[in-house]
Amino acid sequence: MGRIKLYDVIRESRDVLEGFNEEELSEDYPVNFDIFEFKNIRSYAGKLKYAREYLGKPLGRGSSREVYRVDDTKVLKLAKNKRGIAQNKAEINWYGETYYEGILAKVFDYDRDNNYWVEMEIAYRVKSNDFKRLWGINFEDLFEYLNLRYLENRGKRRMYHVDPEVKEQMDNNDNVGLLVSFMYDSDSLDGDLSKLNSWGLVHRPEGDEIVLIDFGLTNNVYQSYYA
Repeated sequence: MGRIKLYDVIRESRDVLEGFNEEELSEDYPVNFDIFEFKNIRSYAGKLKYAREYLGKPLGRGSSREVYRVDDTKVLKLAKNKRGIAQNKAEINWYGETYYEGILAKVFDYDRDNNYWVEMEIAYRVKSNDFKRLWGINFEDLFEYLNLRYLENRGKRRMYHVDPEVKEQMDNNDNVGLLVSFMYDSDSLDGDLSKLNSWGLVHRPEGDEIVLIDFGLTNNVYQSYYA
């Protein structure tokens, strides 16, 4: 299949949400949206119409999902097709998984019948220097390291050289270790996890945290809908 095509797929699926700029949160947002009324709408077309009417212009619109701001704490991810439903389902599967709560955006609610939508924690747009500040790593090193661990886990030859000092630093970093564990457990793509716009910055009571805000493109989703 080739890595180039795979990363083209990642770019195609990665046009949903990149997190907010700080100034965007100061803008007004619709206040008439009622999640209970939204849930009671049976058809997908009806849900989409309601979201567009009461939540306004989507923050992000991709090939598989649209993302709307609900309020200053939540966004609504609404699937547009089977690809979006599959990605929603993948994210829903990790709902309430406390082991990974430090690196995953919280899922507050979701469609229990059809996986049409996910209500998720809002996040600010993350910058590469946030990883240095909060994780103590250079984000630019993450791509090669995750690729190394991804291929090792599958018994394949690595494609990129990883500096020994960088590898040692990554091997001993708790956050990176948790991310690698999640990559294995969720069968996520290394290229997806090492894209900056896969991540967001959230403000939690214990302080700022960097979390994955779009983690639905697993190997299974890729093979089923993109390969």
